[in-house]
Amino acid sequence: MKKKLLIVAAFCASLFVVAPTVSVSAAEFEGDVQEQSVQNDIGVAPYADEIVTKFRAYNGKIQYRRWNQTRGYWVDKDWITLK
Repeated sequence: MKKKLLIVAAFCASLFVVAPTVSVSAAEFEGDVQEQSVQNDIGVAPYADEIVTKFRAYNGKIQYRRWNQTRGYWVDKDWITLK
């Protein structure tokens, strides 16, 4: 088993060492040039909602509630008291 693993490892290592190098040159081409329009007004849009935990002291107890910062609504229906 160790011999087989050693042979496979040596083969994989030889692929990286013996990789052929290819020189590429670009030929000149004169033709119709197509311009691509670039949109500069693209913003970053999050894929997942950002949830923020809000805390408060109520009747001497600490409570928390989760707020969806992305969409602007409470995730939890009621405040949850910490124990």
